[in-house]
Amino acid sequence: MLKIGICDEDINSVKRLHDLLVKITFPYSDIEICHFENGEAVIDSIQKEQFAVDLLFVEINMNQKERFRIAEWIRKRNIDVDIIFMSDSKDYVYEGYMYKAFAYYVKPIKEEILKKDVIRYLEERNYIAEVLTINTKSKELHIPIHKIIYFKSEKRRVTAYMLTGEQSFYAKLDEVQKMVEGRGFVRCHQSYLVNSNFVDSYGRTEIIVQGISVPVSRKYYEDMEIREDDSTNIRIYRSLAMNRKRGGAIVFVKGKLLGTILWIQCDKEITVGRNGATADVVINEARISRLHCGIRYNSETDNYSVIDYSTNGIFRSNGERIQAKDKICMSVGEEIRLGHSENIIRLG
Repeated sequence: MLKIGICDEDINSVKRLHDLLVKITFPYSDIEICHFENGEAVIDSIQKEQFAVDLLFVEINMNQKERFRIAEWIRKRNIDVDIIFMSDSKDYVYEGYMYKAFAYYVKPIKEEILKKDVIRYLEERNYIAEVLTINTKSKELHIPIHKIIYFKSEKRRVTAYMLTGEQSFYAKLDEVQKMVEGRGFVRCHQSYLVNSNFVDSYGRTEIIVQGISVPVSRKYYEDMEIREDDSTNIRIYRSLAMNRKRGGAIVFVKGKLLGTILWIQCDKEITVGRNGATADVVINEARISRLHCGIRYNSETDNYSVIDYSTNGIFRSNGERIQAKDKICMSVGEEIRLGHSENIIRLG
């Protein structure tokens, strides 16, 4: 079940979007749609703990001070929801990206674009597993729950032992247990919390999990105290926005894909072109080459490598053409124009 919210004062726009969403999602997913008259109604619903929305469509207020207020409020509080912005203006696409938007639509919303993005959203959402997100003063950890074999508490630290290694953080095992409740984890000892999906065998004094012996105690003790300066916030997020690690993104701020926001995995090239057989992102326009350019986000340096594969070239915002086949370094926020077309990408 996908739960969708629409925040828009225009009743006609709400009805049209509602009908389109029902039509588009019918073959793919059951949905439930609710309507919020304005941002205050969204905030009120969240504060009353009545907000049950996976994907929120938000109409952007053209008042500068209020434009992204609801999105800012949501993101500052780490509310577990994905956002799509709707607007009468083309000018705020990149600002929308800064609030982790999944997409940005200029009204009236085109059915073919909405369908493409909704299907993409459902596919990405089904692909991403639940992740235990741990925020400390010094770092943010993302641990896929299905890969955790067991947790072990020792002194003031909890270690998650996974199929691919281990990760330690400051917390109480009781807090972790509450977070993963109902997800197959069993508390067998004051210091151990085991994923029952990995249990090989069990007895009165031990559990064998992935070949490892974990003790079983008859009585649980209070967890050890945590240092006051090692405050930890542990959450489980389902939304794409809150599950994404820091990475790159390309934001289409002009052209056929205006409002499209695509996230790039660290150190992986994403290609843009006219032919879907050779390019990851397709722009069906004659002035776009079959394979036009490649963009890679460099995680260590927090910048981008851009390479031109095209006939018509790619250009910086100052009009300078990037040399064919040259791989150049570009900074976050810079723009490139694809050939002599109107298609412009800003690097996120």
